[in-house]
Amino acid sequence: MALVDGAFHLHNAVTPGSAVTNAIPGAGLGDLVSDASGEETPTRSRNNGRASPATSRLPPIIRSLAYSSQSAVAELVSLLPDYQAAALLVDTYFDRVHWFMLIFHQDDFRRRWPKLYRQPNARSSNSSQNLGFVSTFLMVIAIGLQYIGDHRRHLLATYGIDPDSLKERIFSAVRTRLLDIVSVGSLEVVQMCVLLGTYYLYHGAPRLAWPVCGCGLRIAQALGLHHKRSPSAQQSSPKSIAARKQNEAKKRGWWAIYEIETFCSMAYGYPLSIKDSDCDVEPLDPTFNSPTGQSPSSFEEPLTGEATLLSYKYFMSKLSVITKDALSELYNVRIGSAEGSRLHHSTLDPSYVVDRVRTIDMKLRNWHAEVPSRLQWDNLTAADVSYSSPRAVDQDIGASGPLFENHIYQLQALALKLAYENAKILVHRPLLSYKVVSQSSNTEPRDYTGSTPNSMSPFRSSLQTCRAAAMSMAEITSNPIVDLISETYAAAFVSIHTFTAGVTLGILSSIDPLGPQSRDTKIGMHRLMGIQEKLKDRSVLAAQGLEILQRLARLVMEKELNVMLDVSKPIELLEPRDSEGYNAASGWIEHSRAIDTVHSISDTPLSAAYAQRSGDPTCLVPGQQSEIPMADPMYPFDMVNENALQYMEDPALSEAIYDFDQALSMYAPRLSVDSEEPYNPSLTRPPADEGFPMLEQTWIWGLENIPP
Repeated sequence: MALVDGAFHLHNAVTPGSAVTNAIPGAGLGDLVSDASGEETPTRSRNNGRASPATSRLPPIIRSLAYSSQSAVAELVSLLPDYQAAALLVDTYFDRVHWFMLIFHQDDFRRRWPKLYRQPNARSSNSSQNLGFVSTFLMVIAIGLQYIGDHRRHLLATYGIDPDSLKERIFSAVRTRLLDIVSVGSLEVVQMCVLLGTYYLYHGAPRLAWPVCGCGLRIAQALGLHHKRSPSAQQSSPKSIAARKQNEAKKRGWWAIYEIETFCSMAYGYPLSIKDSDCDVEPLDPTFNSPTGQSPSSFEEPLTGEATLLSYKYFMSKLSVITKDALSELYNVRIGSAEGSRLHHSTLDPSYVVDRVRTIDMKLRNWHAEVPSRLQWDNLTAADVSYSSPRAVDQDIGASGPLFENHIYQLQALALKLAYENAKILVHRPLLSYKVVSQSSNTEPRDYTGSTPNSMSPFRSSLQTCRAAAMSMAEITSNPIVDLISETYAAAFVSIHTFTAGVTLGILSSIDPLGPQSRDTKIGMHRLMGIQEKLKDRSVLAAQGLEILQRLARLVMEKELNVMLDVSKPIELLEPRDSEGYNAASGWIEHSRAIDTVHSISDTPLSAAYAQRSGDPTCLVPGQQSEIPMADPMYPFDMVNENALQYMEDPALSEAIYDFDQALSMYAPRLSVDSEEPYNPSLTRPPADEGFPMLEQTWIWGLENIPP
């Protein structure tokens, strides 16, 4: 179409209008949308608003699409609440949601939305408002309705607004008109898909969120959001604030889509459909609001300068790239592979898995080292919390200033902390399926642990890393910011990650029910269930996750009781799985309390003290005490003579996963039968076609992930 346009200009002829070219790839869709919305265009006459002959010659199907879009605009505009109520809900969105999403510029949005109320006939069926922005604005309103507290609910009542009714009508209309909206194909539609998709994802409907976000992905790719601006475009447009802002808005739309797809794949095992090799868009610019800031050209370029509120999104995007690499390399969760959408690590060479885990783990550690001090969770204390209670947050409408900014940094630090620890579990989970054996002609296979005092097998190191990550997530319950997270859009995000940590601790505890770390593991599960308890009134995922973790805890306790009652196997003769040290007198492991320190377990894999005896590297030295050396930053785990080792399935983990699967395979949420308990529609049983999504989140622990 660009060549056609150039040819007509070369001959000083008029380019064919949209009525002639709208079905040809490359023709502008915006003209058709404008025609449908009722604006004056070259193909529309001013004679009583009647369509011109060019428009009347449109094929019937195109005319029906145009009229459908016009009807969709009228229907959606009719749902706009009164201006005062809309202003309150927009403030609520930017108070509770925007810090977590950051999909558009707040100042631009705040300047644009009041125009919906200032233009004449804004509520009439002949409204000429942009369908994409109207739908995005309504999603902002609907999500704001989800996160109002008692104070804001009372204010809405004074405006005659029933929050639950308005929210349901908005979602119903957007679902009904979804095809009309996505046909616009604009950046605003991408933003709408992100908002609608994340709402479904964080409120217990991942199977519905996935296709909605897929629509946003395809539109973003059609708009070229995954590519950086061409050199010619960069040269022709001056480096003005407007040009930078437009480019940054496009990048925000793309990275929001990228993150949500990666998150869905990580949490539910859905296939990836973005190829990083096809994308060359730059990272987000944390220094956008600074006139002297310099946008990073890639994630390989170190980030400089002070942390800003946009730094969070930069680091979350970079972590998503690393997580996506793990999903692709270790789980093959992607579309288009010859083996299918999911080829698990069990079908790969274990030595290859060891190498990939080591490489990706190092990327995670480098990422963590880059996070600015202000966004480091370990640097926060209880005294830093800005608000004393959720009620105080609810009463601070349109919050701004240093107090609110400090509050946002705390929330962002918590989100980054959970995402990082969860990524470590995802990366190291594949190695938990294996154990190492050394074989010779005259010996039976034996567990291999290492040959130097400061080394341990990658399998034991990965087990320690997974446990440490889950325990570190459990530690957040001591910070009062967790009591405030339930009032934000990140409540379900926290629920999903702490649920993953709870499942991890439950399975690892089942491996060694009476082991030295059993007590601490159960305490960690207790704390994680406490977090779910705090969030369950706001998040259906937390309510469901709490019930599953409670059942898993019962399974752990039953296994511990069975081992305790099985007197045929003396406890002191059981072989420990996780060795910090070996005591000859008891034949058991001595537990170091240093492990309980979050700073000791969060990033440094524990090492065991082993030595050689009679030239056999697989034998322990009785009586040698453990130590926790400083880990080599380049190699979080180390194995000597890796090529001489052989691998086998770890039967203890397989048994634990089997018991876990059997315990939860027939699980269904229980509905409350207490007539005195107030009815909460958000906690009722999910629709039949939606199933029980929290169980889907345990996919990395599924039976299909056990080596053959």
